[in-house]
Amino acid sequence: MPKVINPAWHTAWPIALFVGTVVVCVLLLRLSAWSRERNLRRKRAGLTRESFTASLEQYGFDPVITSSTYRYLQDVQLVSFPILPSDKLDEDLGLDSDEIEQTLRDLTIALRREFTPGLRSAPLVTVEDLIRVLQASPRLFSSGVAPLQA
Repeated sequence: MPKVINPAWHTAWPIALFVGTVVVCVLLLRLSAWSRERNLRRKRAGLTRESFTASLEQYGFDPVITSSTYRYLQDVQLVSFPILPSDKLDEDLGLDSDEIEQTLRDLTIALRREFTPGLRSAPLVTVEDLIRVLQASPRLFSSGVAPLQA
């Protein structure tokens, strides 16, 4: 008696192979990301918001802005490892362009700064770039009149 090939399996195995390959790729990417985060936490052990703020304060950065930025990135954007000023917002912290814009918008409001997205001449690449833009943004005054300069 001749062997009968099930036509459903004959057409389904390429799809099953493709789905299996996709699942394996996703698992490898997740494992790689988990390993990278664990490695960064280990390498940056001992770095805190205070040390981040102090390292930038020596170059004239406002400690309130640097501390608020660090806290926002960890608490709202859920960055699970200590942050460095040179970290890239997209590659290192995993933020997409919408999340970067939302971060800038939220921090300007929280820091009582004017949100002026059209005045940037270069894209925000690093955490330090973000802090520079926040620090350069004009302060908002509640009375509508700027205080007198001495």
